[in-house]
This record gives sequence, C-alpha cells and structure tokens, in this order.
Amino acid sequence: MRITLVIGGLSGGGAERVCVNLANSWVQRGHHVTLLTFTQNFRKPAYAIDSRVQQRDLGWPRRPRQDELTPATLNPVMRGLSQAQLLQQLVQHLTFFALLRHKILTLAPEVVVAHIDMTNIRVLAAMHESNIPIVVCEHSDSTRVSIGSWVGVRAALYRRASAVVTPHPESAVWLSKYDLNVVRIANPLVAPSPMVAERNGDRRRLVTLMRLSHEKRPEMVVRAFASIAADFPDWDFDIYGNGTLHTWIKNLIEKLAPARIHLHGFTDDPYGVLQNADLYVSGSYIEGFGNSIWEALACGVPVVAMEAGSTVRSLVRDGVDGLIVSEDSVTALAKALSALMRDEPRRRSFATRAPEVVTRFPIEASLTAWDKLLSESVGM
Repeated sequence: MRITLVIGGLSGGGAERVCVNLANSWVQRGHHVTLLTFTQNFRKPAYAIDSRVQQRDLGWPRRPRQDELTPATLNPVMRGLSQAQLLQQLVQHLTFFALLRHKILTLAPEVVVAHIDMTNIRVLAAMHESNIPIVVCEHSDSTRVSIGSWVGVRAALYRRASAVVTPHPESAVWLSKYDLNVVRIANPLVAPSPMVAERNGDRRRLVTLMRLSHEKRPEMVVRAFASIAADFPDWDFDIYGNGTLHTWIKNLIEKLAPARIHLHGFTDDPYGVLQNADLYVSGSYIEGFGNSIWEALACGVPVVAMEAGSTVRSLVRDGVDGLIVSEDSVTALAKALSALMRDEPRRRSFATRAPEVVTRFPIEASLTAWDKLLSESVGM
C-alpha cells in the first residue's frame, strides 16, 4: 500500500513521535511510505526515521511555482470550500491548499494519514474531489483544547474524512456528535529494550519529560518539588523539554531551588533518561494519550500524575503503579510526591507492576487496528 503521512513538522512532541513510529512500522511491514511535512525544510527530525521512508517537505512559506498554482489544483479546492460555505473565511489560505494538493497528488498515495487538528483541516480542504481516502488523527483532548474560530471549519471538513482516529475516549464521544467515523486506537509506542537500572549513588531522581507550555504546567511541578526539597536532601528533579515557557521556568527554578532542579533541553532518548529514575511526575491537565507517562511506566518508574482525563487514568493505576492527584493544587501534588519519595518499599512495589503497561497497551495491538482501518479505507 502507498501511504502518505502528513504533519506540520517533526520537532519533539507526542504527535510527532506517533507519526514517526507509524511511518517506521509501516515501511517495515512492506508498505511504500512517504512522510510529508510543511515547514521542516532541512532541519533534522527529532526522532529517528527508517531510511526506507521517503521524506518530503513543502518548504512553506514560499512562492508557488507555475505548475503548482493552476486551475487543476485551485478549482477543486474552491468548489469544496464553497460547498462547505467556507470559501470567504479561508480564501487567504487558497495558495497553501493548492500547493499541498499538488504535492500530495505527485506522491500518488492510496491513502493519506494526517496528524494534528490544524494539519487535518488543511489536508481535507486541499484534497477535495481527489478520491483519495483521508484518515485524520486527533492527538490531544478535543474536549479541553480549543482551536478558536476553526471549530466550525473542523466540523464541516472532518465529515469528508474516511475516519477520525483518537486514543482518547472522551474525545471519541465528543467528535462523534458530528456524525463521523471515529476510531479509538492507542498510540503505537515502542517498548524499551531490557535494561539494568543503575543507581545514582546515594542520590534519588524525580524526572519529567514535557513540552514547556501552559497545558503541561511545568510551573506546578517546579513549585511542588521546591516546596518539599528541604525535606528530601537526597533527591534531585530533572526536567527534560523545550517550549515557549523555557525562560520563565528557568528563572523560576533559579528563584526556588537552583541546586536541586535541573532544566535540560529536549531529549530523543527518553529511555536513557528514565532507566535510572526513581519517580516520574506529570503536572499536565491535558493529555491525548500520555506518551511519556507510558514510557516511564514501561521503564519500571512509578508515576505521580495530576488528573488529566481517562487516558491518564487508564495508564496510571492509582495505588498499583502510581498515584493520581485529583485535587488541582500544588499542595496536593507536593503531598503525593512526598508520600512516595519517603516510602521506598511502596515505590519498589509500584515499580514492579509499572512495566505491565507494555502488555496493557502493546504496539502490535495498535498496528493491527491501523492495518484494519487502512484496509477498510482503501477498500481492500
């Protein structure tokens, strides 16, 4: 099967990792796979891509070539937007839609798999009347994440998708109100290789991997740890990730606990970071699936997570392999962290059960569900 995956770019992030994992898995299964980005240009992707995957980029923003902006690329897009009563609202995006349509058609896919809400909308607008099935993937919690004025656009254009894939139960229900073919598939994550945890001498490590953005609430985990750091002099807190809040979080750390909290950049080796961690923390209130939480559990690291919906509750079994903090406060998070940081036997008990997440959410089950969906989409 000829599959084209479309995503805006390949910087670090959960959706990007899922996209790359699918591309790598599908090419290993014998499919012809192309990964198309909009603005990656010559930047190195954050995650390793199988050499057999064809990588293409739209090079946006740029002027269109003469062969890209033609009646054959523009007219179907305009008809589709007119039918959806969106032409006036989206007229300024016509050039981009035409370039995207031209690029995808030159790749001659049997099916297109788009990732992330705004990219999904653009692909559906671009590919009207192409007769190529489009599968779109929602990676966040649609019930909590707003796309502003594009909500109506999404409602109109998602009806053209062959299927909408989400790992999130509440999102699946919410999206179904638009009379869509919504399919729930857990994120296909690769389990860690067998590893031997190396102790950090007398030190203990609290770890988190996150995008430094408001919905992930890095300030909450920093404040929580800083408030108890003096009670646990043998513990350090390592934060891995980049994002718009980097400077603010760096300054907050310098103010509250500069010698105890260490802000690292993005890592493309989460398992290397997690293999000798003692505890993982998540302050996020929005998770589509919780890739890093899954990875921490897979490494045998207990998790303390703020309440963030059913996907996190399905990953972290409260009182079995971690703790879910239902009270939305720094104080409650600090209390939960303290409870596990001072109780090594309980941490070890949680750590023993944590790797069961690999069998509860195995990659093969996700890929089998994807195989079925793609076959149905192309009519095989």
